[in-house]
Amino acid sequence: MTFKSALDIDCGLRYMYDTLDIMSPCGRKMLLTSEIMTSKRELDFYYRRLNEIYDKDCTKIANKLMCIKDIHNTLSRLQSGTVLDDIELFEVKYLAIVSGEIKDILNEQHIIAVGLPDLSKVVEILDPDKLNIPSFYVYDSYSEELREIRKQIKSIQGNGEELPDDQRANLAMLLQKNADLELEIRERLSAELNGYAGDLILALRNLSFLDILIAKAGQMKKMGLCFPVVVEDGETYYNGMFNPSVKEVLEAKGKEYMPVDIEFDRRPVTIIGANMGGKTVVLKCLALNQLLAQFGFGVAAHDCCVNLVDEVALCIGDDQSVEKGISSFAAEMLAINSVVLKIRKGINILALVDEPARTTNPVEGTALVEGLLDVISEVKGGFVLTTHYNIMNDNVKRYRVRGLRNNVMDYTLEVTQSGDVPHEAVAIAESLGIDSQWIECTKKNLNN
Repeated sequence: MTFKSALDIDCGLRYMYDTLDIMSPCGRKMLLTSEIMTSKRELDFYYRRLNEIYDKDCTKIANKLMCIKDIHNTLSRLQSGTVLDDIELFEVKYLAIVSGEIKDILNEQHIIAVGLPDLSKVVEILDPDKLNIPSFYVYDSYSEELREIRKQIKSIQGNGEELPDDQRANLAMLLQKNADLELEIRERLSAELNGYAGDLILALRNLSFLDILIAKAGQMKKMGLCFPVVVEDGETYYNGMFNPSVKEVLEAKGKEYMPVDIEFDRRPVTIIGANMGGKTVVLKCLALNQLLAQFGFGVAAHDCCVNLVDEVALCIGDDQSVEKGISSFAAEMLAINSVVLKIRKGINILALVDEPARTTNPVEGTALVEGLLDVISEVKGGFVLTTHYNIMNDNVKRYRVRGLRNNVMDYTLEVTQSGDVPHEAVAIAESLGIDSQWIECTKKNLNN
């Protein structure tokens, strides 16, 4: 799974991407094409580097990274032996200069998370006059013959007055000679630079990576994200887990986001509670934070331990498709069945299922959910299911949303032994200001 493909999962990951202050287009491209990390060793090494950047003031580096352009095509052409034009030579020179400046800052701050090659020879080749300015043209100092021809051209052109025929012919000859010499010099420069193509590619890649690390560290500080502890084939737990996009929306309305604690291992987990109890948000949080951890981001929790998986499956929402000719119930069953088949194959998957069979009648719906939990006795990555049905299965760990407390919804999760879903729908409807006559009639029907 690439990060770009993970953005299609409706869990808030796109919000995290959109709020990431990556300065360079090549940094953004690198992140989008990055693969999910499934090795503890790889992630531990990644987070050590991110932690080093987190502890440093990288403002000056970030400002310079804004100047980095994505010149992969130019460097590929250089590596293949193509003669570069003036614009491409400028791009190479500019990359070498900025890389050198950032390398100096890294050395000053004793940052070793990202290494940059020495490109001073590249700058020397493209800056024969040692001006150290981010521009390029075929300088006179590359060739005495070129310098002399340009003097002659300038002398003939004068102030731009009309020239006699013999001088026009001479000027045309000199201009052609100038173009031929410039081409020869570009060929020579491209050949010299060819030996540094690998270092230039490495510099661009490492600058892109540095850009990503600085952006992730900044996001962690801004949002209050944590460094995860990652384990293989162990328990996952979150203390103070939250969803940054939902939190921002609530705080903009003057409301407070209520973080939750949750832990699970191979045993299936059910979360029960009335509608509007935040169960779906919990599942989205779990999907989001699993992806954040395995793509090397800060995790939205006070602290956490994340068991690594190969895949995240979030079965949520209405997947009804008119084009495919299937109802929401059929689409839901097919999606969950796909997860079941993967679990049976032993795929290390975190499966998050939101209120399965909610669109059918309660009797069959309850039976379908209990049957699902009977089938899913153990999942290597984890299996968390929300439901509003009363589930009696004993082979599950149960959480319950605390629910209404003094007409205020408490979204805290608490471990429970009971599978009975709280009857709070009418109270919630009443707290929303629903028509009083409707509420009274509902209560009479319940009493009967």
